[in-house]
Amino acid sequence: MHPYNYDVLKYEAVKVCQRSDLAPLRGKTVLITGANGLLGGFLADVMCALNDEEGYGLHILLTSYSPQSRAVRLHHLLHRDDVEYFSWDCSQPVDSACLPDVLDFTFFCSGYGQPSKFLSNNIKTSLINIVGLESLLSHIHAHAGGSLLFLSTSEIYGDPPEQMLPTPEYYGGEYELENNREAYKVSKKMGEVLCKEYNKDPNMHVRVARVALSYGPGVLTSDQRVLQEFIFKAHQYNVIEMLDDGAAIRNYLYIVDSVEYLLNILLYGSELVYNVGGDTEPTTIYSLAEKIASNFQATVAKGPSKPDTVKSAPKNVGLDMTRYKTEFMRDDKEINNLENGIAATIKWFNFDGEKQ
Repeated sequence: MHPYNYDVLKYEAVKVCQRSDLAPLRGKTVLITGANGLLGGFLADVMCALNDEEGYGLHILLTSYSPQSRAVRLHHLLHRDDVEYFSWDCSQPVDSACLPDVLDFTFFCSGYGQPSKFLSNNIKTSLINIVGLESLLSHIHAHAGGSLLFLSTSEIYGDPPEQMLPTPEYYGGEYELENNREAYKVSKKMGEVLCKEYNKDPNMHVRVARVALSYGPGVLTSDQRVLQEFIFKAHQYNVIEMLDDGAAIRNYLYIVDSVEYLLNILLYGSELVYNVGGDTEPTTIYSLAEKIASNFQATVAKGPSKPDTVKSAPKNVGLDMTRYKTEFMRDDKEINNLENGIAATIKWFNFDGEKQ
């Protein structure tokens, strides 16, 4: 039995194609870095769906750190004639021999989104968002220009004060050298600076998305972030044992909505920087655990305190989405709710073996 139900991805990817005007992509070459991850992988699914459903004629280049044989998230795409894959350690400059001269649209989704990963290798974490990013920007700039979207993070805001919640794009955050998340945060800020500078060239169209808490089908079983960890615990042990009291507040955004936002920002966004996060269903971590547990008739057990590894995580993650919603006239009623998103994520994990 395969651990993933790839049919879920195709079904959800078609939704993005139906909800967005993606005509500028037609007939173009698209590069997605970090394609073996959650957002990069789903962007790849959307590009393939555009070719399959709408005849877009896209040339799709995918890359991640994983060799092709271990790019599990992309297992269902790598046989396609319209897809090319190469492995790249993007803490190093990209090998231009792997790239065509013309890259019309690039989605830089590389980086360690999981705290457990970026906390374990701060040097590599930093280089990905500086060396790898700059090498791609330089390649695009040297070949007549193109469009690039850099996936930054809401982590750059740190733990905002109450008056900055929900957090707007103009809030600069704080610099705390001893904070164990600082390499990730500061390197993302440096990546944003590089994007701003390259965007000054009229042949370059560069945008930045500060992403927070995207979730949904496509996440791998090795991912240790909270939402999927709760799913695994509920399924395997019929109890979600929490590490603390679950009082921290989060605003999750389903992957269909998240990728729709990313595409609109790159194709049509008039600003350099946009927040990309949920703002319709703030939930405590404890409430999240209860929602997940209800899908398995599992129980939830609160823990006493946070471990040192996550002591610097913000108490409240909530982004001000006014900039995006005003420009793109986004209606809250169109946003996927957390209950349905959790159900789709659980279906992706193929616990019942419905898809072999």
